[in-house]
Amino acid sequence: MKKYIALFFLLVINQALAQKQSEVLMTINDKPVSTAEFEKMYTQNLDLVQDPAQKDIDNYKKLFLNYRLELEDAYQLKYDTFPQLQRELKSYRNDLAKKYLSDNDIVDKLVKEAYQRMQSDVRVAHILVQVPSDASPKDTLKAYNEIVKIYKEAKKGADFSQLAQKYSQDPSAKANKGDLGYINVFHTVYPFETAAYNTPVGQVSKPFRTRFGYHIIKVLDKRPAKGEIEVAHIVALNKKDGQDQSAEAKKRIENIYEKLKNKEDTFENLARKFSDDKRSARSGGRLRKFGIRSMIPEFETAAFSLKKEGDISQPFETKYGWHIVKLLKKYPMPDFNQIERQLRQKVLRDERSKMGKEKLMKRIEKEFPVKMVGNMNKVYKAVTKDFFNNKWQIPQNKDVNETLFTINNDQKVTYKDFYSYLYKRQSHNGSNLAKKKQIIDKYFERFKKDQLYDYYNRHLEDIYPDFAATMQEYKHGLMLFNIKSDKVWDKSIKDTLGLQKFFEQHKNQYKWPVRYEVLMIQTNDQKTAKKIAKLIKKGKSIKNIKAKFKSNSILIKKQEYTAEDPFIKKHQLTKNKPQIYKEGNQYIVLNLTQIKPAAVPSLKEVKGKVTSDYQNYLEKQWLEELKQKYPVKINEKAWEKIYAKYKD
Repeated sequence: MKKYIALFFLLVINQALAQKQSEVLMTINDKPVSTAEFEKMYTQNLDLVQDPAQKDIDNYKKLFLNYRLELEDAYQLKYDTFPQLQRELKSYRNDLAKKYLSDNDIVDKLVKEAYQRMQSDVRVAHILVQVPSDASPKDTLKAYNEIVKIYKEAKKGADFSQLAQKYSQDPSAKANKGDLGYINVFHTVYPFETAAYNTPVGQVSKPFRTRFGYHIIKVLDKRPAKGEIEVAHIVALNKKDGQDQSAEAKKRIENIYEKLKNKEDTFENLARKFSDDKRSARSGGRLRKFGIRSMIPEFETAAFSLKKEGDISQPFETKYGWHIVKLLKKYPMPDFNQIERQLRQKVLRDERSKMGKEKLMKRIEKEFPVKMVGNMNKVYKAVTKDFFNNKWQIPQNKDVNETLFTINNDQKVTYKDFYSYLYKRQSHNGSNLAKKKQIIDKYFERFKKDQLYDYYNRHLEDIYPDFAATMQEYKHGLMLFNIKSDKVWDKSIKDTLGLQKFFEQHKNQYKWPVRYEVLMIQTNDQKTAKKIAKLIKKGKSIKNIKAKFKSNSILIKKQEYTAEDPFIKKHQLTKNKPQIYKEGNQYIVLNLTQIKPAAVPSLKEVKGKVTSDYQNYLEKQWLEELKQKYPVKINEKAWEKIYAKYKD
């Protein structure tokens, strides 16, 4: 790894100098903790802290010491070796590494490009000639010649829709004449998207290739992007229990629409009562926000045709049934800074990220040279005709473990490594035997790149100090979570005897004050509210009241308040003397049903609060044990410098 060491020698020197300049603030179990670590943790989220006590440097010193003691215990108990933690750490590393595994300059350009494309929707028609990505040169040329022929016809003025019906191998072309409707960024594969956004309206693109085959497209229209909207809907399904009820569904939706026009009830209430989409009905018909190509075309057209928030569509039919839609909110196109992170994640998941990876690979190939040690003639000889009949086995002779090439002079890659790679890529195409050397060389180039890429990935912690620091922080977080679960959180739940004993010793802390139990019945009709109040005065039960009114016309709940609660002070309730008050367009009947005296509750009644307090007690006990177990020594001079720096 000589070149690697030389390449980062300056970085190592700088880190060493930084460590020398950073004093030891404390030792825990004879292990040094630097002032730099303390200051980094103290300052990194200081601006986000609202509680002044948490900004206090003396208080933070105690928190930091507790953190380091608990972490030391986790290391001593080898929590860093636990399989579950290793799996979680590996998963996190894979996510974190993504931005390091592609060229950032290319990715930045792709992110900005995606944002620019987001501003417009493009309506496209296309013609596809299918060809697999791994097709033979002969089949590839045949497909290319076919698309060129179609392209020439289109350029001469032939009707594109007729050409699509005649030639396109897209199964949908017979019905839609190649018209795919409007698209936006990330709706299609990247080469298709690029052709769509780069071709002027009314023009036909030159032939281009995707993983599906060769295409030409015609851009039919471009418009400002529709963005995203949020709607609520009411649906009457055409089919129920397998039976066609389309005529009844239409009548139902028309009746609901009449109620809306006559303002007999709100859209939300009608959705709750009548919509066949029970999931959205619970929230008044509300659906998640969506953009184009997220809903079936008829629904999308009706929803996006609504102009103002609160507008309601006329009934319309889809293949599922009859709908009415209400526009709740239009979301303006977000600023670049608001959406940059989301776009970056999409770019890194998308095939366009290969552009960044290809540029990175060129840099990796320069930084970490591959040196051939073995001889490819051995490989050509070892790969027999069985390889092209999917019967080839990896050779078992001794030289398979010899080095084929090295990476950066420190990693050896053996013949067997390459043979294992080839073994997974055998084929049933005997005709390829004549091109054996060409095929093996092609696989070898891919294999070398994969090995280089893996080498670079494995050394990210050595190359990028910020990556290493983030991984360390996450690892420590996982270790602390797991040890606290074992020592505090899970223990407080499993140790039922300890919890009961703790409660008995502190039960007076949980004593309830005098409480007022209030019955609240809500309705949108004043007459109904008055009738409910009369029934309460007559001593009717909740069951009787429910029987008198439709369950969807009233909302009943009970609530407890203390004497100091503003709600109790405001309404001055008297037992069994109901009051009515209006809130918005709702009428609420209040009735004081019970005054509960002060009392000590059972553990079951306050278990959540007691469990939380018991956890705090367990953690304090644990920390006292750790202070005895792991000696702590504070460098007072170093602490005085930090205190002077942050005391204000």
